[in-house]
Amino acid sequence: MRKDSKIVVIAGGISPEREISLRSGRACFAALNRQGYNVSLLDIQSLEQLIELKAAGSIEYAFLCTHGNFGEDGKLQSVLEWLKIPYTGSKVLASAICMNKFFTKQVLKANNIETARGSLLSDINKESLKFPLMLKALESGSSIGVSKINALEDLEDQILKMPESLNDWMIEDFVEGREMTISLLKVKNELKILPVLEIKSKNEFYDLEAKYTKGLTEFILPAPLEKDTLKKVESIAIRCFRALNCHGYARVDMIISKADTNKIMVLELNTLPGMTDTSDLPAQAKEAGIEFDELAELMLQTAN
Repeated sequence: MRKDSKIVVIAGGISPEREISLRSGRACFAALNRQGYNVSLLDIQSLEQLIELKAAGSIEYAFLCTHGNFGEDGKLQSVLEWLKIPYTGSKVLASAICMNKFFTKQVLKANNIETARGSLLSDINKESLKFPLMLKALESGSSIGVSKINALEDLEDQILKMPESLNDWMIEDFVEGREMTISLLKVKNELKILPVLEIKSKNEFYDLEAKYTKGLTEFILPAPLEKDTLKKVESIAIRCFRALNCHGYARVDMIISKADTNKIMVLELNTLPGMTDTSDLPAQAKEAGIEFDELAELMLQTAN
């Protein structure tokens, strides 16, 4: 890839995470621009925009900063492959599976990777539920469509409050413990584990507000883990990355159980992590000595 290659940072989209995506996109566009790349920023609203860019010869590589439906679930990736445009992030199938929290659990369980127990809301007997539990939209990121449910009467109320675009749900056991996030990044074809981050939210859990509001979350970097626990957490992250066939980079979220510290449960994988000034991946990269501009360039180099 040359500096004068036509690179388009794609952000925005039509999901509830649109504004977060735009923040990520602007930051990555600015980083690549500062390094002298021939880069432009596309606020994507339709597939026709990509087709027009390709027809005009205005795009050679796509740097994806899209989050949520259409941008992170394999749909956009499949269009880029059809147009023969190399792009950053995981490929079609991995993107689709990781976007769906329930499908992700099935793959993890098939590979003997422990994950918090979850069921489709449509498959359970609501009267038999044990509280507290987590209600999660099946295909959403940034903790949009996620809430902690403490009683049966709260369940329907929470669903009614959620965005209309979210209509498939999963319930998951609430696991009290220490929340860890592990980011992985390919550097010169070698999968690098960035410093493990422990997240302490001032809210009841690490929700949308806590993720993107300065001061509401404490990042502990590196996470204070015993050597054996750290090795285990890192090993699980690599196994997840490979089991889901992720590409380039990804983030793995886990909980170390308070009741049993030997129990480490994977919550989910994020194939296009946020790149805002409050996002996990840039903070972890900085702890590893990788400043934001270099991180953006390393991510760009994974495009194929």
